[in-house]
Amino acid sequence: MKVTARIVALIALLALVVSAPVLAQYSQQQPPKQPGTPAQPPSKQPDAAAAAPAAQPPAPPVNVEEEAAYKVFFESKEDSLKAKLGEEFQEKYPTSRYRESVYAALTSAYQNLGQEEKMFAACDKTLAINADNVAALVTIAKALPRRTDAKALDAQQKFDKAEKYGKRALELLAVLPKPENVPEEAFAKARNDAVADVHSGLGLIYLHKGRIAESIAALEQATKVTATPDQVDFYLLGIALQSAKRFDEAIAAYGSCAAGASQLQETCKQNQAEAKKLAAAAAKAPAPAPPKP
Repeated sequence: MKVTARIVALIALLALVVSAPVLAQYSQQQPPKQPGTPAQPPSKQPDAAAAAPAAQPPAPPVNVEEEAAYKVFFESKEDSLKAKLGEEFQEKYPTSRYRESVYAALTSAYQNLGQEEKMFAACDKTLAINADNVAALVTIAKALPRRTDAKALDAQQKFDKAEKYGKRALELLAVLPKPENVPEEAFAKARNDAVADVHSGLGLIYLHKGRIAESIAALEQATKVTATPDQVDFYLLGIALQSAKRFDEAIAAYGSCAAGASQLQETCKQNQAEAKKLAAAAAKAPAPAPPKP
């Protein structure tokens, strides 16, 4: 499941902004982050009710070795190397302040390597540290529905989980602040791609649940909000529109799928031909008789 230049871009972007749990507090004007530096939680405010300020413990010394190891991990590009470095980092520094961003980056590395069990495990560990990690939420929202057998006993549970995470991701993406040192165009692209991925997952979930109108709305968003739509989303949109007997729109969706080189290209051509037959048959069908008085 080699997706994720999008998720990698989102992880890199999120490394420049505050952690998701404090997004709502961002109006307090946190200082801008430096490139490559993971977001840190806001410092606690002193207790106004305290009679006298308590002595503050000295800040822990900077672990130069840990900082260097994280820098090497963060800058590594090859997925196998990144997975190896990330696993070694988490084993050596199990309480590191960088645990969240390392697990988030490991998620995309495992996804690109096709190691799905490790991918979902790393994603869950990311969310255990920060339940509002946007990159992890987006990954689950899109990947889990696609990797779930709709006939499995736990399918509905997984669909519900992905739906919940997807809706939360959309809430957070709507208020995601742009780092000062990121161009507006790059920020908008990363955010829009993430929004498209979430709608892609939601569209598939709603299709499995028979919520066709919601599926169509989500998949239309998935194909419109990003400059690089996923051909799978056009294919799914065609299925949803055909289920709603909106044949002309289904023909167009299948055509968009077939226009791009992908494993679904021939399938979409065949589905488009079938949708055209259904549209022609529907056009020839007699109009329904008016109701009797």
